[in-house]
Amino acid sequence: MDGEAERPIAERYDAIFLDLDGTVYRGDRAVAGAAGALTEIRRRGLRRLFMTNNSSRTPDEVAGHLSQLGIEAEPGEVLTSALATASFLGREGRSGSTAFVIGERGIRDALGSAGVQIVDGEPETADLVVVGLDRFVDYGKLRRASLLVERGARLVATNDDGSYPAADGLWPGAGALLAAVTTTTGATPSVVGKPARPMFEAAAEWTGATRPLVVGDRLDTDIRGAGAMDWDSLLVLTGAAGPRDLLAADDLPTYVGSDLSAMLAMTPPARFRPARPSDVTAVRHLLTSAGLSADGVEERIEDTIVSMADEEAGLDGAACLEPARRGRRVDAILRSVAVRSEVRGKGLGILAVASAVRMARWHRASTVSLFTTSAAPFFERLGFRPVDRRELPASVRESRHAAEECAESATPMLLRLGHGPDQM
Repeated sequence: MDGEAERPIAERYDAIFLDLDGTVYRGDRAVAGAAGALTEIRRRGLRRLFMTNNSSRTPDEVAGHLSQLGIEAEPGEVLTSALATASFLGREGRSGSTAFVIGERGIRDALGSAGVQIVDGEPETADLVVVGLDRFVDYGKLRRASLLVERGARLVATNDDGSYPAADGLWPGAGALLAAVTTTTGATPSVVGKPARPMFEAAAEWTGATRPLVVGDRLDTDIRGAGAMDWDSLLVLTGAAGPRDLLAADDLPTYVGSDLSAMLAMTPPARFRPARPSDVTAVRHLLTSAGLSADGVEERIEDTIVSMADEEAGLDGAACLEPARRGRRVDAILRSVAVRSEVRGKGLGILAVASAVRMARWHRASTVSLFTTSAAPFFERLGFRPVDRRELPASVRESRHAAEECAESATPMLLRLGHGPDQM
């Protein structure tokens, strides 16, 4: 949208859908920057909804926990996967059904409120088996759940997160418990929580939002789910995902921030697209202003990607992924990664590289190589490693870029993608 980069990120949307575990807190501790950012969001009157795949707590308990961390919140601002599951089953007319539950108070209360009858102990049959996070589960519960599914019970999961981010590290999540049942029975569960649509549809219904921003710490739930809904997203690096994970992701966020304070930054959205011939002048200007060579831009425009939120400001970022082929093997050279000076340090460079590497994976490249004189620490953070030139693929070593355009003092760096022939 025109002019959106002239406002803080949070003010560009009609609601902010916020993940909790790993985004707002880890266990009993708020993550850095969370309390201050969320207090400011509330002060500005922006609509918030806390969305969590954790089904173990009730909205009252979640709101109380947030208050203890210095974050004012109401139960009505909390949507758990337990509530979304109860809503999902209610829409299917499952009120009055019996359910064997692996889960804690949050899912049990939500199902009970929806008219689902919970059966405990060793029931011979049940209409449903519902699996959520259960920190007290034992083998007997997993055995009974599996037997009931084998006897015809429908398997429903509040979410399928493999891990749960706690204060001391990652614990087994609901998805780990679900895997025991699916591995045993071969059943395909109906999953409600992120990244599945029912959770996001419930959030939109609760808030009336049509253009929300999804904020979270996981690429496989928060960011993937937002992408499937065609919504923008902000990845915060306080939980499960780190910068290196972005280079292995097919679903990329619109923004990347170190913590929730990024919501208040004037960061342009990263919407990288293939460059067009009409972009040549803008790409040339961006590279020159970044201190990079603009020679040959016209020849590489088809291999270049760009992002621009405001035509008057010009391009926000660009990168070029030059193919390097030898026989059946495909490699790629990453070059001309540049970000407009006014928005450097706000995640645009990371997303430019991630977008280019995603293209390399789509083209089934075996490696991505680059040469840098001053940005080696940045690329190392993303997973590239410094190498001797002799370790580069032959097609890269023999390229014009390596042979003529890169100074001998430039550091060669390599990222292996694992596609194609192994011989370099």
